Amino acid sequence: MNPTDLARAALLKLTEKGLPPTPDNYSRFYNEIAGDPETPVPVENNNCGAVLNIIRDMLSEVTERTGGLASDIKDQNQSFKSSIDDLSLAQEKKHMLQLLGTILTTATSIHSSVEDAHLELAATKIALEQIKDDLQESRSQMQEDWLTGAQNRRAMDHVLGKEVVRAQRSAAKLSVAMLDVDHFKRVNDEFGHDAGDKLLQHLTLLTKAVLRESDSLVRYGGEEFLIILPETDIKGGEFVMGRLQQAFQKNPLQYENKQILVTFSAGLAALNPGENGHAMVMRADSALYQAKHAGRNCVKIAAD
Repeated sequence: MNPTDLARAALLKLTEKGLPPTPDNYSRFYNEIAGDPETPVPVENNNCGAVLNIIRDMLSEVTERTGGLASDIKDQNQSFKSSIDDLSLAQEKKHMLQLLGTILTTATSIHSSVEDAHLELAATKIALEQIKDDLQESRSQMQEDWLTGAQNRRAMDHVLGKEVVRAQRSAAKLSVAMLDVDHFKRVNDEFGHDAGDKLLQHLTLLTKAVLRESDSLVRYGGEEFLIILPETDIKGGEFVMGRLQQAFQKNPLQYENKQILVTFSAGLAALNPGENGHAMVMRADSALYQAKHAGRNCVKIAAD
């Protein structure tokens, strides 16, 4: 089986087993189908080198095939030219028919070679496009929290770093809000962990509905979330938190014919001149604990 067929078979295996299209999963199934199994590398290691080897094998085969095609066509063209030259000198009808048969056979061979190469190149192109799409999806999945669909800490580092640099370069406003669901353990104890999971998903959807497209929602850990608000000062952050409180109040979770109404506590911090993103987040986190100690269901502003 050639590399293109192996890659396509590996894609089919991933789909059948419902596995995420990570580089590790690609390489594992590719090697298994090829009859050369390797010890799987953990997904966290992001085994992109193995996928690059797969792609390199596919392209190497294409290069070899197209190089061979060029050589074959050159030889067939030479035979084609010789037959035409002989035809122009032929006097007997029988000889002419033989030469015409040779020319027709050569033309058919050239067409078949080109058509086979075209089909092979088309299959390789489709396989490479599928790998590209799946790896893009894999990258997106690795930056998302598996339960809520909010961004995870890996994505947070990238987004926050980018926004801090942009804000400092253009003297723009930037704020973050650290929020925590009040009495979340009580929900788990009273209704079960499935209700707790459903609640986090519900609150994620509500929060995303309130936020702008330019804002980012990160699941920071457990029932704690970080909201990144570009072009927003403290007053703007307070406005967003107020809208979130209203959304939470008006839209309790419906779970097994029961309503679960929860509140949240939050800490707000705006970026100071010369401050990095980590320091700003830590100030928001400190303000969150102040909100907890103040009785919950409130928003506190971080000290400069």
